[in-house]
Order: sequence, then structure tokens, then C-alpha cells
Amino acid sequence: MRFIRFLSISAFALLLSAPVSAAASEFLLIDVRGDVRFKPEGQSHYQSAREGNFLTLGDRLRTAAGGQVRILCDDSATTWVMYSNQESGVAEGCPPSLFGTRLRIGNQDDNASGGNNPDIPYVVSPRRTAVLDSQPLLSWNPVSGAVSYTVQVVGSEITWETQTTDTEVRYTGESLIAGAEYQVIIEADNGPSSQLDEGSETATFELIYPEDWEIVQTAIANISEQNISAEIQALALANLYIREDLFAEAIDTLEPFAAAETNTFGVYQKLGVICRYIGLNLLAEERYQQAINIALAEGAIEGLADARSGLAEVKLMLDQKESAIELLTRARDGYKVLENTERADEL
Repeated sequence: MRFIRFLSISAFALLLSAPVSAAASEFLLIDVRGDVRFKPEGQSHYQSAREGNFLTLGDRLRTAAGGQVRILCDDSATTWVMYSNQESGVAEGCPPSLFGTRLRIGNQDDNASGGNNPDIPYVVSPRRTAVLDSQPLLSWNPVSGAVSYTVQVVGSEITWETQTTDTEVRYTGESLIAGAEYQVIIEADNGPSSQLDEGSETATFELIYPEDWEIVQTAIANISEQNISAEIQALALANLYIREDLFAEAIDTLEPFAAAETNTFGVYQKLGVICRYIGLNLLAEERYQQAINIALAEGAIEGLADARSGLAEVKLMLDQKESAIELLTRARDGYKVLENTERADEL
């Protein structure tokens, strides 16, 4: 499943956008001991590496005396170890990538409108995603003053309706058809409807195909066999879910760590990227800001630049152009410090 991509709503946004990059595999650092550093492709400076860092093809790693790092390849099964006093490409010990043409979210033309008006019961989940469960849990933004909500699921000869006083309910209608598109519609008893959300047209979902679910199950089993912390395992799972368009699953996997106020940059950065892609821009704004706070505390220049440029895209979707310019300027300056002239020039 590949959802239609949206361009930003103004020529201004296009002027600020970076060119769309090719899809790329991601490699997760799952065990970092001692002094380990990484250098992204196109940059001249090595930076401190931490568990939970995602690197891409072309990035390099370096271990100092006593340093060691274990890398999870993009097949979610293979790991390899760099020992003390080594330098290598991040993918050196990985099999040839199977996912080089997969969707890589996070580009400017992936931005989706929506999720920016707290007075609307906009759909939170499932939204612009595939789902694993044929009876998915439906959730939406609570509206002030609303006592109850009418909930509908429509699509592919299905029209299911229920009422609830909660802000989530389990779909219990007829069996969903894999690959068919469905939409959740929420109407509050005091008037507002999810159809008023700017991103309502793309806030759809579909059931994953059985053969794709088998692939996902195998990858999940491979990840669960890795001797890694629960949080790093969640990041690996989220990356797997993103690869298969299971964005709701990715969010559900990472949000408990965000709610527990983890200090892992990658959790917030990944959530910001996902929420921006599916059109939950208020939540994306919050998660990107948390990523920025952590990067500032850690002195992670590249992470800070990445989070600022991502938040700038969200600010554009929220029609906050001055904030977007300030964030893009700071992100550009960060890339200049790293001597990543290509990215700096793009911004």
C-alpha cells in the first residue's frame, strides 16, 4: 500500500522545501559501548553515537580503544559488531539491502494536512495507515463540550455506525477486505465533525494483505530474538512498521516511551516524522520539540538540525511561516557547522 503524497499548501512551502531524496535503508545502533562515533554521508565531522541512532547507507562508524557497537541491519534479522579501534561503513556487515526502493517518509512532499484544530474531533487512529487488526481500535481528538460521539466506518460496501461517550471505540462491523480503503467519520453531539479536518480526505486506512502480514510476523520474531532493551526493540519494530505502512502500529509502539518521558532522541524524532506524514500536525509539533530539547541537552548537532528542519515543515502546515523560517535558518547553520554543504544549500 502506498498512499497519495501531498504537496504543501503554498508556493512558499515549495520554496523552502528540500529536493526529494531517494528511498534509503536504515540501520539501527542497538548496543553502543565506550567511545563510538559516526559520520553521516556528506559530512566531515564524527559525532558521538548512542543506542537508538538510525544511520543510512553511506554513513561511517569509528570505534576508539575499548569501544564497541552492534548494528541491526535493515532486514531486521542480521546484526554485526564493530570492535575496538575500527572504522567502517555502517552497512559493511549487512546483506544486500532488500528495501532500497521502499517508501522513506520525512520528505517535504510527504507532508499531510490535518490534526491542527483542537476544536474538531479529527481522527487520530487509524489515519493514513495500514492496519493489522480486522477490528481496529478507532480513536479521535476529544472536543470540549461534547458528551457523546457518533462514529462511522465507511468503504467497500461497509457502513458501520455506533455511539459512545468515550474518545475511542473498537470497530465490530463486517470483515474488512484487505487492500480496500476505509474511512472513519466522527461527529460530536455538539456539532463538530471530523470531516471539517483539513486532512480528512486522506485520513483513511486499509487492512494489510495476509502475505504481507506473514513477512511482518517473521521480522517481528527476528527482532524479538535480539538481546536488546525494550526501548531499542520498540525503535526497531517501529522502523519495520513504517516500512510496511503500518504507521498506527509504529505510533502505538513508541508512544508509551514518549508518555514515560524517555530521554531517547530517536523516539521523539521518529514520532514527529510519522505524525507529520499522516497529518497529526499538533502532535508532530510536540514530539519534534521534545526531540529538539534532547538534542540540545546532548549537544547532538545533526539530530538538532534534523529535528529543527522537521519541525519547520510542521510549522508550515500550521501556517506559522515566521517560525518555520527561524527553524530552517538554525537547521541550516547546524549543517554548516557539520560541513554538510549539500544539506545547508538545500535549506
